[in-house]
Amino acid sequence: MGEVLRKVKGGKFIGWYVRYVDADGRRKQRASHQPSHALARQYLIEIEARIARGQVGIEEPKAPSPKVSELVDRFLAEYSRPKIKDLHKYRMSARKNLRVALPLIGKRPADALKPADIAKLRDTIALKYSPASVRGCLAFLATVYSWAVKSEIVPVNPVKGVERPVPASSIDFYDRGEVDTLLRVAAERAAAGEQSDRLLAACVHLAVHTGLRKGELLGLRWQDLDFATQRLTVARSYTTTPKSGKARYLRLPSSCVPVLREWRKSCRTSPDGRVFPIHRHSLDAWTPGLLEAAGCHLPAHPWHAMRHTFASHFIMSGGNILTLQKILGHSDVKMTLIYAHLAPDFLGQEMERVRFGPAEGS
Repeated sequence: MGEVLRKVKGGKFIGWYVRYVDADGRRKQRASHQPSHALARQYLIEIEARIARGQVGIEEPKAPSPKVSELVDRFLAEYSRPKIKDLHKYRMSARKNLRVALPLIGKRPADALKPADIAKLRDTIALKYSPASVRGCLAFLATVYSWAVKSEIVPVNPVKGVERPVPASSIDFYDRGEVDTLLRVAAERAAAGEQSDRLLAACVHLAVHTGLRKGELLGLRWQDLDFATQRLTVARSYTTTPKSGKARYLRLPSSCVPVLREWRKSCRTSPDGRVFPIHRHSLDAWTPGLLEAAGCHLPAHPWHAMRHTFASHFIMSGGNILTLQKILGHSDVKMTLIYAHLAPDFLGQEMERVRFGPAEGS
């Protein structure tokens, strides 16, 4: 008479196993791959029935493929790699992007999807979401399947090779007139005495003059600013490292020094000595009101447009694209090249390089 065993390894349940004597007289034990004791018992009964008929054992059952939603849940719980700085934040971003697809494919077996299904998914969600959102969804879905293939959960990655939409240009910046008005109105509101207005004015001033990301601004500590040498150290993004994974060192613009000195007089003290001790969502909540008061247009991402504003005006003023890459902290110059067309001499004389016919003056 066989028996069902509950196997535990390292204090963790690993599955239901069955033990029996096969038709050849040998005592054997194998994983049942069943989710419950009752199903494992049924599996054992099938084995013993085959043995009674003189057949040796039973074919190893193939574990059923998980549904796509189950695969995603497992991915979110288990996936990790050394390059991910903040695993919790990464998983939140993955969950947010993947939930766009789950209503359409979540109930399907994970190994049943084909490239044609992914292409159909892409075209369907594109009717409701932006190209950037569609790309984000497919990128995370591709990572899920790549991990699942390596983990031998599914045989192939159906997302591989499926064309993704090209996002529209995301450069939206404030023109010089808007910036001048924005800084003036911010300063006027700060002079009225509200603590939040003083903080926002200083933060906006620093953002449009340095191009720092929101996380880098809110991660700044007073120890990262040296007013005497005008040295600015970008060592953090919120409470972790910058997006590039390493610190960078910039010159603090001279126009920012008096603004930051004045702000420091009223800045409340925080345990880690932050320059702008507020919650990360506060800037998103406060910025639209300031933009409206200044008569500026309202971009899709108002605060990130501050970074685009610095970069765009830097290039339009004759700044070097490689220098801008270092200032912005881009790991790849391709990211910086989205601003290249704004250079005053972009392609200006380049089309004169190739000439045919008699040379001038001949």
